[in-house]
Amino acid sequence: MPSLLKLFFLLAVAVGLTACARTAQVGTGIHKSWTKAWSAAWPSSKGKNKPAAPQPRYAAHTATLNVTFGLQVAGVAPLPGDFVADMSRPPVWLQGGSEVGVIGTRAGKGAMLGFSGINLSRQRVIIEDGGAGAPEGRLLDVAASAGGDTLATAVAAMSRDRLDVNLADASTPADGHRIASLEGEFDSVQLTWLKSGNIALAVQADTPAKASLTTETAAVPVSGLYLITLGPGTSMRRLDGVQCSLSPLAFSPNDAFAVAQGTGSASPAIVDVHEGKCVGFPSETPLQVLGWSPNSAALLYQTAERNGVFRFDRLTGRSDTIAISSGAAGYASDGTIVALGSQELSWRRAVTEPASQVKAQIALLDPHQSLITINSLGFATRPALLAQSTMVFSPVSDNAVIDTAVPGTTGLVREIIEYSYPVRAAFVLARGAVRGPIAISWSPDGKQIAIVDGDAAGGTLAVIAPPK
Repeated sequence: MPSLLKLFFLLAVAVGLTACARTAQVGTGIHKSWTKAWSAAWPSSKGKNKPAAPQPRYAAHTATLNVTFGLQVAGVAPLPGDFVADMSRPPVWLQGGSEVGVIGTRAGKGAMLGFSGINLSRQRVIIEDGGAGAPEGRLLDVAASAGGDTLATAVAAMSRDRLDVNLADASTPADGHRIASLEGEFDSVQLTWLKSGNIALAVQADTPAKASLTTETAAVPVSGLYLITLGPGTSMRRLDGVQCSLSPLAFSPNDAFAVAQGTGSASPAIVDVHEGKCVGFPSETPLQVLGWSPNSAALLYQTAERNGVFRFDRLTGRSDTIAISSGAAGYASDGTIVALGSQELSWRRAVTEPASQVKAQIALLDPHQSLITINSLGFATRPALLAQSTMVFSPVSDNAVIDTAVPGTTGLVREIIEYSYPVRAAFVLARGAVRGPIAISWSPDGKQIAIVDGDAAGGTLAVIAPPK
């Protein structure tokens, strides 16, 4: 990739960036949106003796957020008091987007709850350890098909050391059936529904060691990647050539590759699914994949050892810096990289001045033409807060939801911002005091977002429609 892309957001090349960057100031657009929304929330009062300022109006309230007035809110549902949402798992859209599933634990049991209907008033238990969807065991993982009509579950059987993979209609999970099994006990399990309609099953087991797998022990499960082919004659096969440690996998859009993102004891690796082998990755420390390019030739990632967004080119094996002190980036459907950051930052400043004020900006990078467009978001924040920001991108609508924070008068204020790549505009969807993690996902049609948030007092699920 040209050096311009590699050094984006580095202060040392700010002059070079000016020559090739078209600055599209959307800060004014944001503030116009805020003014329009808040003009109704804060009616002006003229006269000599002004009454006390009225309280602002909001479209809705979640456990920790105030939703901007004027937005369409499908519903806000409180989570049951005995349910603890797994904030590492985004909400799951089911049955064509008519229901939202939340994964977590209920009274100590693994469960997925479903919310649907007007104002999300209908609630049901979709899957529960020893019950619906997992009648004979403990839920280890669940994956939904592309339309959310079918669920695949990985269940550890209670009666014996066995892993069962079940398939069920999302509307009637109790009527599911077993499609595959592995004998033994597994430390970790991951199910991924592939674009082909088949299912990838990645498992980690302590024993037997890879070297002990012989023709006599071929049926004994070992750590590895299995492909389950669905159909009249459902089958499962192990990719024996994949010998790397299978940490959490992030599959490419074409299903041909996956990144094993690494753990404290396992280095990241690229899994070539078609060839059935592993190849090395430039980073030796665990990473998080932020998104794959539409053609599966490159990916964006971040690491714990250095706050920033990096691009890995699978064809050349090279990594380049995209944004400094940021964890929010994604790919638009045309291959453009959309990244949150600040043109004012350098690696040195990010380390030595983590509490300094910098302009929050969106960069649009075309990796093929080295073109950069800078969109100002109209507010300032700190490098340390930018580094903690996240982005969830919808490949259908080409819109992004950004979770970031800014300094407030009494503490940090979380802002949930929608950035629309097609119109190059941003809008604040909700804001509130930072009181814990949140989980966000886009609906299948890219028109709504589901947000799970909460604090010590309880949690909520909200479904919101960003402005069109």
